[in-house]
Amino acid sequence: MKKINLTAMSASELQALKSEIERELNQRSAKLQAIEEVKKLAASKGLKLDDLLAELGGDKSVKGKRELGPAPIRFRHPQNPSLTWSGRGKRPNWMRDALAAGLSEESMRI
Repeated sequence: MKKINLTAMSASELQALKSEIERELNQRSAKLQAIEEVKKLAASKGLKLDDLLAELGGDKSVKGKRELGPAPIRFRHPQNPSLTWSGRGKRPNWMRDALAAGLSEESMRI
């Protein structure tokens, strides 16, 4: 968190900052209170929040970004076998250098 130098601020700037902080704290408190009310209402109706979210289309497990697991190695440096690349993401420097030196991608493919 960025540290604010309060001693360098004028009294009016400090008052404005205090007002902003109080407004933010009130908004967060109201949000937490609303969430608790929704939880209590759902429980009183015999609903689970996960089921309610899925019904409303907000369930992250249903509409979330798919997780990519570790990618298999697809390319290996011809002279240094410890240098590998899965083919995902930015092409590594060793791969660029090898291509510039005249090697083909196919010759480095595993």
